[in-house]
Amino acid sequence: MNRVVFIFLSILLIVFPLTIENFENENVNYFELVKNITNELVHTVVKAEVKNHSEIYLTDDEMILFKNKLNELEANNLKFKNDLFKNYESSINQTNKKVNKYLAIYKYDKFKSQFGGIKGIYLNSYDFLNVEKMSSIKKIIDETVVNTLVIDVKTDHGHLMYDSNVRESYEINNERVKFSKASLDELKTNHNLYLIGRIVAFQDPLFAKTYEESSVFNSKTNSIFSKNGQYFLDPSNQKSRNYVLNIAIEACQLGFDEIQFDYIRYPDAMNNHLVYEEESNFENRTRNINSFLYEATKILHGEGCLVSADIFGYVLQSKSDNGIGQHLETIVKSVDFISPMVYPSHYSNGSFGYKYPNKHPYEVVTAALNDGLYRGTKVEQLRPYLQGFWHTLEDVRLNIKAAEDMGLDWIIWNNSSVYDTNYFTKIES
Repeated sequence: MNRVVFIFLSILLIVFPLTIENFENENVNYFELVKNITNELVHTVVKAEVKNHSEIYLTDDEMILFKNKLNELEANNLKFKNDLFKNYESSINQTNKKVNKYLAIYKYDKFKSQFGGIKGIYLNSYDFLNVEKMSSIKKIIDETVVNTLVIDVKTDHGHLMYDSNVRESYEINNERVKFSKASLDELKTNHNLYLIGRIVAFQDPLFAKTYEESSVFNSKTNSIFSKNGQYFLDPSNQKSRNYVLNIAIEACQLGFDEIQFDYIRYPDAMNNHLVYEEESNFENRTRNINSFLYEATKILHGEGCLVSADIFGYVLQSKSDNGIGQHLETIVKSVDFISPMVYPSHYSNGSFGYKYPNKHPYEVVTAALNDGLYRGTKVEQLRPYLQGFWHTLEDVRLNIKAAEDMGLDWIIWNNSSVYDTNYFTKIES
């Protein structure tokens, strides 16, 4: 019987996670413990019960094996405890991320319901400490329907407008600190604002010049690519992607309600000499842009922020990606909102049947946004950038009316952050 007992004993020690704390008690008889656990099994097999430990005979080799199994069990139990703690910690973190996501959605829905939607203006963050400019902005917020500010976190020039801990920032020396978490919280609280942090993603002269291996390369000039002073990061390069993503995480932690990615694209240059880590074709371009946005959205939701992407206005009409990786049907699946820049002045003559589109702001904005809705973009997902430059007071108001007549939220863009309070009074039909 001793062999049968030993077999069962060995099996138990290997597969059954005994409470090892008992083994650490010097007063516990190991054999008695084994006997108690195995009695029922042994009885089932050999129709007998172990009355005392003298019935269990182990050779020296078996005793050594037995002790080794005990040691293994103790080690495994410790690992089990550690794994259990790690799993618990991971589970808590995942739960917190889910909670943060749903809190972000809840706060957004509550804000929209309370204030009648998102009605925003862009604030050039270089002006954040300009007392005169900020007084003008606050006046608009306090006296009109405007309830949302889009503020640069990372600018077109590659500057970070806050104190960053991202490692590359130290190497580039690109900080131009204008605001902090405290100043954003004060602005947000005192004026009941929804805050959107704008991040210029893959256009960055400072990063491109510092990390040339992560940038778009021009084989013809044997140098990194540039166009009109713009330098582009390679969207297929992991270092470039991580850099932008890490900034976005910090921006969310600063207190922004939403992170908005601009220049989320390849350079708009049909140049056969441009070199990327991955061949530039429709599949690769759209995959790289949308995989970045998808990853960013997942991570930022866990941090408590919603996510949007700026796209060219013509993306609403074009069935291709036009060489830049922006394709409507795919990009809308990766973010919470899209902001097409439907500026009438940017459409070529003859667009939408108008010889001079810029002279027909209401009609052009309406037609452009209808194209987006026709292709399946949801109303709640479509939040256009409207033209707040090169237009008369009446023209800007017509831009806004076009969006609101379609039940859409909106943001007015003016690079100088100059707005007239009369832009935002209601236009009657």
